[in-house]
Formats: sequence, C-alpha cells, structure tokens
Amino acid sequence: MTMGGAGVGRDGIGRWGGGGAGGAALCVALALYGALSVPAPPAIHAAEAAIGALLLLAAGWRAPLFAITGHALRRADLPLWEMLALPALAWLLWVPLLRGVGLGWDGADVARDVIPLLFLFAPVALVPALRGCGPWALRGLGAGLILAGLLFTLRWWKDAHWGFGAVGLRAMSDGGVYYLNAPSVLFAAVALPILALAALARGGLWRWLAAPLCALGGALCLAALAGAVHRSALGLAALSGVTVALWWGRRSPWLLWPLVLGGALLAGGVAGEALVGAWGQAAEKTRLTGVNARWDEAAAVVSHIAESPWSLLFGDGWGARMENPAVGGWRVSYTHTLATYALLKGGALGALALAAYLGGLAPALWRRLRDDPPLGWAVLPPLALALGAHTSFKYLDTGLLLTLLLLSDEKRRGLSDP
Repeated sequence: MTMGGAGVGRDGIGRWGGGGAGGAALCVALALYGALSVPAPPAIHAAEAAIGALLLLAAGWRAPLFAITGHALRRADLPLWEMLALPALAWLLWVPLLRGVGLGWDGADVARDVIPLLFLFAPVALVPALRGCGPWALRGLGAGLILAGLLFTLRWWKDAHWGFGAVGLRAMSDGGVYYLNAPSVLFAAVALPILALAALARGGLWRWLAAPLCALGGALCLAALAGAVHRSALGLAALSGVTVALWWGRRSPWLLWPLVLGGALLAGGVAGEALVGAWGQAAEKTRLTGVNARWDEAAAVVSHIAESPWSLLFGDGWGARMENPAVGGWRVSYTHTLATYALLKGGALGALALAAYLGGLAPALWRRLRDDPPLGWAVLPPLALALGAHTSFKYLDTGLLLTLLLLSDEKRRGLSDP
C-alpha cells in the first residue's frame, strides 16, 4: 500500500526528520486515541485534551484559523476540493450554530455537534499544513490509523475475555463504548492484510518477516468484527480483500497460489466452522433487523423539518433533538446516517453544503481506486460506512481517513512536492 505523501509546511510546525513531525504528532495522537480514549467520548478528559493538543501541533494555528474564518479562500492556488470544502465548512459551522443558539439548545449538545463537524472537516486544516513535505508525515498518519484500530480491537477482545472460540457460535456484545464502530478498526482490518500481500510481493527478508505479523493483526480485527456480527463491515472488507488480492495476483501471478492454498486451509481447518457460523449469524441478523430502522428514521427527519419552512431550509441547528424511531422513540440529538443528520441540523441548505464538500472529495477517491488500488480499497470500506450508513461520521478517525486520502492523492499527482 502506497504511503507516499506530505509532511509539514509553513502552516504547520516546521520540518523535522524529513517532514515527519506532523505525521509523528498524528501517530502519537492516534495511539492515545486507541489506547486511552473511546470512539465517542462523553466528555473531554486528560487523554482527549492531549489528543487535541497533538492535532493542533500537527496542523499549526494558521490553517485551522484561516479555514474557519474563510480567509483561506483568498489563496489563488486552491484545489477544487478545498474551494468547495471551505464555503461548506463556513456555512455548516456558523449557520446551524447561530440557529441552535437562537433556539436555546443545551450548550453541551451544541458542543457535541460542533466538535464532530470539525473532525469531519479535518482535511481543510491538516492538508494545507502537511502539504509540501516528504512521505513520512503520510506514513505516520497511516500507521497511526492502523495502530488506533488495533488498539481498539485489543481492548474489545480484553472486554470479551479473549473469547476467540465464540466467533461464529454466538453473537458477542459490542460493549458500552463501541470500540469496533471506530472506522480505524475496519481500516486496520483491510489495510493490514493488504500490507501483508505487499510485503510478500515485494520480497526481502524483513518484509517476509513482517507479512505474517500484518496478517495476524488483520485477522484479529476481522475476527472481532465477525464476533460482534458487523455485517456491512465484513462484507466491505471481503470485497476489498478479494479486489486487491486479484490486483496483486495480476502483478505477481505466483502470489495467487499461496493465497488460494491459505484460503483453502483456513476454510477447511479450525476457522471453517467459525466462518460458516459468522455467515449464518449475519444472515439471521439481517432477517431480524433489516437495516435497523434507517428508513423509519429518515422519514421521521423529513417529517420533522417539514413542519416549518425555516427548519426545512436551515434545519433546527446544532444541539437540536428529535424523537427518533431508530432508538425506540427516545428524544436524542443524533441520527444514524450523515444525510439525515445534516438534514435535521442544517436543513436542505446544510445538506447541499455537505454534498458539495463530499462531492469535491469523490474524484480523489476514484483516482486512488484507479491508480493506487491498495490504498483506495483500504480507505473505501470505513469511509463508505461512516459517510453512508453509520454514526461513525462523527468520529475523529473519519476526518483523518479523509486527510490520508487527500494527501496521498495530492502526492501521487505531484501537487504536494516542495
């Protein structure tokens, strides 16, 4: 998997180790995130404060400040995604914030909406700060995301009392803090096997030694997702794995034989019963829960904002709550998809601003899928779930995965070179 990219430019903290300071700060922040925090922390404690400080260290002060004030739009060399992202951020930050304050929503609820918005728009602060330096910053970011995913997975296994034998036999609990919902877990589950394949294909003693360790880490993440019956995550991981395996097989045909042999041994050996059981559990969960009332939730959001032309256009603002049928009718401040969340909080205009932002990112994803399939297919599953079907759009790692995608795209296209 390609890990070329950008380091720290004049808007960041300066050059250190070939542009690796920004990547080092992000890697440490993600290590703390995976080891000491949770995907959706209920409050800011010491670990969260340290993570925030490291993110600011990586971004510097200029890029974030210029992004939220709109000053960055004065630059003449903005790429298309940034030209769309900056106005979208300005609208989504200030208009729903003023509306939420005007409607008197609770300050804690407002903060719980605004902070995830800044996470989602992390690229507008981090990409300009990291643009223009060497590959180590991007490698640090990629390594940090994998490390965070592994640490969340290990913490989940610890809470599950290391019950590897339960995979495929009984559905295991997600736990109270939902470690496995973090996009970095699915990223690690896909990226680590891809890195193992890349190490085998490229050869060399150290790569051959690293390959089984990467494969083991990926297996731990995949087994955890199977144990907790995360259907969509497993399906997307399988799709990505097969696609990249075929891509590597075309480049290095000899790899297909150990892949087929390893798959046959896995399916016919100890893991065979677990694989069949996990498939059966996913099918049964689909039969019982379908899409987890997502359509009912979407209908409730549309009905809610249609009660007033102001809500229809501008939403109910950050901090707004609604009776959500997806959680038994409880009055909550969230929905389970980014589209319905944007409609509820920002109305039709807010949803259009968000669509412009995501539309500006889509070409970068397409280019990575076409020109760098290992990286493209590693980031696609967690981003597809976070931005399309899951509450993880509010998590820190979603914005950092978008940053990884954009930095890699700019580097490969020669837009980030000093």
